[in-house]
This record gives sequence, C-alpha cells and structure tokens, in this order.
Amino acid sequence: MPRFRRALGATSTTLIAAGLAVTAPSAAQAAEYKELPDGTHTTKTLVIGIDGASFDFMAPEAMPHLTSLRTNGMTAVSNLFANPMAGTISGAGWSTIATGVWPDKHNVVDNSFADPRYDEYPDYLTRIEAADPAASNLVVGTWGPISQQVFGPAVDLRVAGGNDAGTTQTVVDYLSAGNPDNVFVHLDEVDGAGHSVGTNGPAYAEALQRADAQIGEMLAAIEARATAASEDWLVVVTSDHGHRPTGGHGGNTAAERRTFVIAAGTGIPAGVERHDTKLVEIAPMMLQANGISIDGGWDLDGHTIDTLVADDFDALRPVLRTQVDETRPGASTLGWTNETPEGWSIDNSRMPAGGVTEWSGWSFATDEFWTGVEAGQMRETSVRNRDVFAVADSDEWDDRSHAPGPFDSTLNSPAWALNGAATATLSYATNYFIDGPQTADVRVSFDGGEPQSLKTYKVDTNRVENLSFDVPAGAETAQVSFHYTGQNSAFWTIDQVVLVQEEPPAPIVPPAPTGLAVIAGDGSLRASWQASVSEVDVTGYTVAAVPVVEANARAESATCTTTGETTCEIFGLRNGTPYSVTVRAHGAEGDSVESAAVGPVTPVAEEPETPGTETPGTETPGTETPGAGTPGGEGSGAGDSTGTGGSGTGSLATTGADPLPLILLGSGVLVLGALATFVGLRRRTAMGTVE
Repeated sequence: MPRFRRALGATSTTLIAAGLAVTAPSAAQAAEYKELPDGTHTTKTLVIGIDGASFDFMAPEAMPHLTSLRTNGMTAVSNLFANPMAGTISGAGWSTIATGVWPDKHNVVDNSFADPRYDEYPDYLTRIEAADPAASNLVVGTWGPISQQVFGPAVDLRVAGGNDAGTTQTVVDYLSAGNPDNVFVHLDEVDGAGHSVGTNGPAYAEALQRADAQIGEMLAAIEARATAASEDWLVVVTSDHGHRPTGGHGGNTAAERRTFVIAAGTGIPAGVERHDTKLVEIAPMMLQANGISIDGGWDLDGHTIDTLVADDFDALRPVLRTQVDETRPGASTLGWTNETPEGWSIDNSRMPAGGVTEWSGWSFATDEFWTGVEAGQMRETSVRNRDVFAVADSDEWDDRSHAPGPFDSTLNSPAWALNGAATATLSYATNYFIDGPQTADVRVSFDGGEPQSLKTYKVDTNRVENLSFDVPAGAETAQVSFHYTGQNSAFWTIDQVVLVQEEPPAPIVPPAPTGLAVIAGDGSLRASWQASVSEVDVTGYTVAAVPVVEANARAESATCTTTGETTCEIFGLRNGTPYSVTVRAHGAEGDSVESAAVGPVTPVAEEPETPGTETPGTETPGTETPGAGTPGGEGSGAGDSTGTGGSGTGSLATTGADPLPLILLGSGVLVLGALATFVGLRRRTAMGTVE
C-alpha cells in the first residue's frame, strides 16, 4: 500500500502560496519520522477538538472560519455530565467524544485513566480500522493522552503535536501531501488560557481567535487538495468542557458543563440549530460517514443525527416558561412547563396542595433549567435526556410548604394503536435516583382496562430501558403510565418514550385456483379446477354458486366444501339461471384466494328418440314341466330359451340402439323387455310380446 512519509518540519508549499503562516516544529519533532497509509475513500472526515472552549465566548466576528462552518452546517449546544458520574475533565470529555458513550460506560472519570473500558467501548477510529483495514486514519493531538490513550494503537498513525502550531502544521502537511481518510485533531491552548485567566480574561479570547485561524489552515489545505473536487468532507468542531469565568473546570457549574457540536458536510442542513445533539453523537456520525452500520451490541449512547427524531416532549419547547417559585437558574431562562403534549395527561388527583409550583406533579423541563435550580444533587447525571424531558422531583417540590402528604403524580401516555403483533416493547430514557422514601412504577393497560405492572424501580437507574411485554389477542390500544411518589427524596426523569411493535407476520396464502370449469346439469353443476399445493398446504376448498339476480331474482345460492379434492358438485339449483361460481382455497392460517366464473344452470338437452322396428317372433307351444326357475342375468342382443317338458321356439327382435335383456325362468320361455341406459340423461325401454 502506498504510504505518505513526513519528516515533521516539512513546510507545506500550498500554504505558503496561499499566504498562510507556517510554524516550524521543535527539533524533537523534526527528528520524528512518520508514515501514513494512502487513503481509499472519497468520503472523508475531520474532527477538530478545541480543549476548554466555552461556546458562549466564541464571538462570531472573532472566529470567521468557525462561523462559516456554522452558517453552512449545524450548531448544537448541550450540557456535560458532572460528578459523581465524572468531573468536567478532559479525560472524561475526550473519551466520551471518541467512544460515543458516557463516562458510566467508558469509565474514564478524570485524567488518571485508571481503569478505562476501551476494550468494551473503543474509540471510533479503532472501530473503523476493524471494519475497514484499508482506511487511512490519523490522530494528531497537542495533549499527549489524546494520541497515547484515548485513541488506541490500532489506529494507523497517532502523533503528538507538541503545541497547537505544531499540531496544525502536521495536519496541514498530511492533508496537503498525503491522503488520510479520517483525521482527529486536538488543540489545547484555549484550555491553557482558561486555566490562566478564565473566560473573562483577554488571553482567553485571543486563544480562541488563534484556534479559529488554525481551523482555517486545515480547511484551506482540504480545499487545495488536487482531489478536492471528487471528495466529500464531513467537518466537525467540538470541545470537551468549558471554563469558569475566573479560570478552571471540573465542577458542575453551567459554564463548565456547556459544550457544543458544530458540523458541516453533505446531508447536514445549513444554518440549523439543534437541541437534541450531544457529544456522544460524534462517533456514530464518523462511523456512518465511513459506511459502517451501528451494531446494537456496541451499546452506544450516541446516534447518527439523521436518526434523532423529536419526541412528543420536544414539541413543548415553544411553551416553556420562566421560573415562578424557583430562584434559579434566572428570570430570563425559559425551561419548564406543566402543559402536556397532545395525547398525554398528568393525574395530580393525589398531589397535596402547595409546594414549589414548577414541580407540583410531573413537569417538563430542559437540562439547563432543571439542573440549574440546585447544583450537586445528581441532576447533572441525566445525560441521556435530550431537549425537553419529563421530570418528577419530590425534593425540589418539597422546598416550599404544602398540605400534608407525599408527592404523588402519574404521567399518562396516549392510547397508542396496536397492530395485532403478539408482543410490544416500551423504550425510554430514564434517570431514577433515590434519596429517601419514594416509589416508581411503570404500568400498561389495554383498551382502557386495568393497568398491569411492567417495572417497579427499587435501585438507582440511569439508562435507556426496553421493556417487552405480551399483548392480549385482539387488543387495539395500549396506554402507559409512570407513577411516582416521594417524601422530600429525589427525582425521576423520563424521555424519548416509544412503543415499538414488530409487524405481524404476513399470512400464508395458498395459491389461487386456476382453470375453473363449470359443467351444468339438471338443477346442479359440477366445478373443477387446478391448484398448486407444493408450497402452501391447503386445508380445503369452498365452492359457492350465487345466482345472477338480474336473470332470476328467486334463485337461491348454494355451496359445497371439499378437502384436498379439486372438484365439487352443487345440487338444488334452478334450471335456466346463470350462476357466478367462486372457488375459495383455505390455507393453514385461514386465509384464501378466490377465482370466479359465470355459467347458467340448465339441464342437458335430451336427444330425440329414434323408434326401433319390432318383428314379432313365432312361438311353438311346448309342454311345460313345472319346476323351480332360476332367473338369468342381464344380457344384450337377441336371445332364446328352451324348457324341459315342452318344445317350441320364440324370438324378439328390436331395431335401434338398445339391446333387450332376456330372463330365463324355469323350463318355460319368457321374453322380457329391455331397459337401455345411456351416459347422461337419456333413457328408453322396449318390451317384447309373448304369444
């Protein structure tokens, strides 16, 4: 495989021609010698991480390159976790970005990397290497642990940049003269400025401006590539945490927790602001760009942004209100409502009067508002909620006087239509935290019947639940309820509630009867058909004869059934009436296919008789001797008989088609007539004469 080798310190002639400044690396960097496989993709990705960048201080006019990405793509601002899940620390933040899961899964909670679960939740470039070894993947990071720990050794090339200028130069050189498919870049000096002076210091703003210029260098290198016209780049800019105004991070203030995802590329609408996209979405986005399907067994917390769909609760954003009884997070923050989405309802019939208005029963809130009312009480761990979510908070409600009794409220879903499948799954994100007497139950009812318990929470739970349950046969609707009680305890959050049912299996339909033929008889008909039963068992057939009413309104319909046979005869029909004949083939599951034909029911016309010419026979009387006679069998043609005790002969001749049977009785000669039988409906009898 062709490989691009770069002695660090090489200057990009493309950038010099473009008038962009280039910073020479250190002697130690120049001594390094690196190589990168030649890429194989035309769809490529670039993720740029600005350590410690506070979104609220990224002034659009001071950061034109970042502003251009925002104008041409998506901006999503969200909040991080905080202790005890993990501190707002780089190790936890970058591990979340790289792996697509929160710290309670990847287990990097600080910068010690004491016990990471990267084996179970590897970085996205490691997953790409496993799925597509031909892909060319590059990591360049100013902060050492980015290339040494956060991204694993399977990645093609991991480089320590030394400083942000060196990191930028390395990336530019590989973009200009090499051909990477996926690049991750870490810039560190904004975080350094934050530690030194805080977000309020001028050095912090200057560091953000330098980072923006370095982003511009990388974007210019992409645009100057000889293959740029045939390439499709997805560019993402993000941060691992924010900073306090006076400097530092690691705590749970809004300034430290606030982070962002800015993305531009094919399929991302321009100028869009989203409230549901978080840091865990970056890894799935990169996997998707590489054509890699997300395996459910990976247990990722993130989703590709095209699969993030607003839920019912998110529709409440336009009606969010400012604080009423709460004194935080601020009079200008819109973030809660007790209005319900369409179809949902809240039962507060057992709620005591009083308490904090915002949390009097189930409410709906944003993370910014709810976690801002009181920091450090586990609310910051509700990372799996997106946009607007439902919350029952007995702790905050109890902060204002109320009538005796515990918090007791039930959130009811709409009555969702069922599709006939035998099972269903209730999926929702939840964070249930216990800090005193409280209960939480999830129930389901069918067609308005008695609720049945699906789950009772007895331990702290922070995850996406998938509760499967049986659906009674014939049930048409299912309604879910979330019942919470608490006595100055803690909280329960619910979000992204979805009822999922598999499509019921398609019925097994037998093949349609073909070649239907109807033969009419006297007041009857006989239907015959062909049917292939090689693939699907046929349990039987029903044949129906329905009169064409216009011809004879008094005629009655009739049916016959048969199993396994492809013929059926119906009697009791009216002559002269046309009938529509239908054959229904029954399958093992009771389904059928029909085939129809129309035919009148009339008797087969009788052929006219052709009389025969009789020639009388001459008998010679004889002497009969009585005796016991034995009847003879039926014969055909002319015959004679003789008997002992007399003598004589006789004959009976007939003309026509019918032979005459003769019966011999005793010793006398008895000539009987014959009964002629034809196939069909014609019958004629001729009798001889005895003299």
